[in-house]
Amino acid sequence: MSWLFWSVFWLGGLVLGTFLGYMSFAGEGTVRRAVVAYITGEVKPENAFPGKQKLTVLFVGADENRDRRKRVVQTMARTDTIVVAQFDFTNQRINAISIPRDTLVRIPRHGWGKINSAHVLGGPPLLVETVSTLLGNIRIDEVVMVSYKAFEEAVDALGGVTIEVEKRMRYHDNWGDLHIELEPGIQHLNGKQALGYVRYRHSDSDFARIQRQQKFMRALKARLTDPSVWLRAPQALSAGLRHTRTTMEYEQLLALALFARQLPEQNIRTETLPVRNGVGTTLIVQREQASALIRELGFWDDDQLTYAR
Repeated sequence: MSWLFWSVFWLGGLVLGTFLGYMSFAGEGTVRRAVVAYITGEVKPENAFPGKQKLTVLFVGADENRDRRKRVVQTMARTDTIVVAQFDFTNQRINAISIPRDTLVRIPRHGWGKINSAHVLGGPPLLVETVSTLLGNIRIDEVVMVSYKAFEEAVDALGGVTIEVEKRMRYHDNWGDLHIELEPGIQHLNGKQALGYVRYRHSDSDFARIQRQQKFMRALKARLTDPSVWLRAPQALSAGLRHTRTTMEYEQLLALALFARQLPEQNIRTETLPVRNGVGTTLIVQREQASALIRELGFWDDDQLTYAR
């Protein structure tokens, strides 16, 4: 599950689902635009995506490259989170599959490598091609790329999130400007602390990190049900959108947010691509299990019967 993806989505759904009268007079331009889109019906899936019964979206959370002075360098960074989600408007479902960043894949025209390097080698187009090939040449309709700043600023705008930290977490990366100092126990985390919690993986596996990300998203969703934070939602959404790039129009992104918000929890299924340990830190796709899972989730058409080699 992409914690970045759901962060923006839950915020978008909350903004459009509560206090519309207040928001129509709010100072944030994105909020005013959301209200107009809601009133005019632009955020209904049938209007936002005419003729589409299903929509497959690639959600990406990307690292930030920095120079020796800790300034963000505007180059193609490695992707830390990769999720493919299919929105089924007809059957009212969302199925999503998370791809571990260390998965060994064939990157078109570049040979074998970890999937998180595809974006470095060729930007979003190569990443889309790599993910599509990996999952059996599925069609990817849209792309959403979210930076860590979106997550950090959105959590701060909400006033933080309370969660139980399972163990002591300490890690310092001056090059990436990542500093994690967390003690075990129930804590109220600010944006930087929350980012450290969901990114930490240095004494366990990527699978443990994915579980923490899922746990945090449940805590964030619970936080958004608290009426005391509703008036903070417009600022949190604006913070998230400032650091989000997408092939979709703003109204289309919010249409997906509202669609996700109204679904019961049992209609949203999230899975992780089946992999096993390889050489070093690489992960090898378990092809038979992956094939069965991709077909079960509905990403393949009826004529797609074999997993990509």
